[in-house]
Amino acid sequence: MKRSLLTYAMQLCLFTTVACSNVNAQYDGATDVPSRFREGFQSITEKDSKSLLTVLAGADFAGRGTGQQGFMKAAQWFSERLAERGFQPAGEDGSWFQFLPFNRTEIGVESTKLSIGETTVLSGNDFGVENYFGNFNGQLPVTFARVTKKRPELEDGAFSGRLLVVRSATRINANDVLIVKGRPACVLIVDRDSRVRSQSVSQLERTPGAVPLAKLGVTMANKLATASEISGEFFTEKNPEKNQLMTSSSEVDVHLTVEHESIDVPNVVGWYPGSVESLRHEHVCIGAHLDHLGLQQGSVYPGAEDNGSGSTSILQIANAIHTNAQKPQRSVLLMAFCAEERGLLGSKHYAANPLRPLKDMVCMLNIDMIGRNEESDKEPASENENTIHLVGSKKISNQLHELTITANKHVNFVFEYDQESVYNRSDHASFAKKGVPITFLFGGFTPHYHKPTDTLEGINFSKIANCARLDYLTLMLAAEHGHFEKNADDDAKAGQ
Repeated sequence: MKRSLLTYAMQLCLFTTVACSNVNAQYDGATDVPSRFREGFQSITEKDSKSLLTVLAGADFAGRGTGQQGFMKAAQWFSERLAERGFQPAGEDGSWFQFLPFNRTEIGVESTKLSIGETTVLSGNDFGVENYFGNFNGQLPVTFARVTKKRPELEDGAFSGRLLVVRSATRINANDVLIVKGRPACVLIVDRDSRVRSQSVSQLERTPGAVPLAKLGVTMANKLATASEISGEFFTEKNPEKNQLMTSSSEVDVHLTVEHESIDVPNVVGWYPGSVESLRHEHVCIGAHLDHLGLQQGSVYPGAEDNGSGSTSILQIANAIHTNAQKPQRSVLLMAFCAEERGLLGSKHYAANPLRPLKDMVCMLNIDMIGRNEESDKEPASENENTIHLVGSKKISNQLHELTITANKHVNFVFEYDQESVYNRSDHASFAKKGVPITFLFGGFTPHYHKPTDTLEGINFSKIANCARLDYLTLMLAAEHGHFEKNADDDAKAGQ
């Protein structure tokens, strides 16, 4: 009996070990990893994916919005993790950071509100910024408007002394007839709910508009309309198809504060020296954007997938490089970019102001949104457990593409190539335009894209780990290979 129990226990232990190892493994059909890379490869685990992403998508970093305190804390935390993994600071003045100048405009939440009588109808978190900063206070009659591209005929001063709440089929600017001829005292521009942001970070120098204005989402604009005894369905998410003006008998007490300041926001930049001294100046670049949408209108957008997942993955690659006994022959430049969500501004800044010569950059490997299984009305997430989009890998160098295919034999992702439309929408594009060969690992879109629901729930930690495994191998092979031959066709020219 004792022997039988012992045998059973050993068998159970063996089964459990195998089962656990299958959880922390590449996909079925993958071949053995070359021995010179194995130690680093095996250091990448699903457990670490979860541990790192739990911090990145956690409350302390509050969605890592560029220019917000949460991003600054995340950048510091990320640099500390790189130091633990043997990387050296490669930023400005011996720091981990390359700073970008920005202008931040945000609603003064505490002092912004709309009231009718004694009732506060809308508070500061309900508003979004536009091209205005300053303070406005006034008690105003209100006009609600839906306007098409062809504006309605207006008398001079039609909105004089009034609050204009307007949904337009086209963008409203300072020269719009609604403002120039209508002369409203204050304007609230109604836009789709998803496009209203309580903070904006931009590198543009802005002159505040002469007319106080802010944004409202459709939902909040209809709330104001209801309180003003106008139909609560006056505004819709769709662009107006005809002009309509509605004047309310209510007066609205308007208190609007929009703050503006200059700030510096960093890219995080780390360097791992190559093992061959004569090749050390050449480097493989790997990056992911650290930012997301942050805190907007009182809601946190955690950005677990976008792009906590990519940031997690490159930290795991950093650890694999440091863990592996055989180091990369050429150096590794690792970057966590700011302001990708603001128009790739962090990577564009580095590409225009490189801290290491771009001519020495062998390739750039970018990872963005690889934490969920792609999902749409036509394609359930269950069909994408082991798929990943390999974007742009053939545009500049087929050699880099083929090297990536070779590396994937040891992971066995099913590559998909039907998302080339996102080629210019992530940070690799900033380097491709300079002629640097690139690859872009992208998981595809899901219903959680740019929503507060992009939390840890539903994250595929195996996919994060396997993207790290794939790009770790690609990086190590590229560091052995050196500069890639560039294509001579039109695609390569387009990439530049």
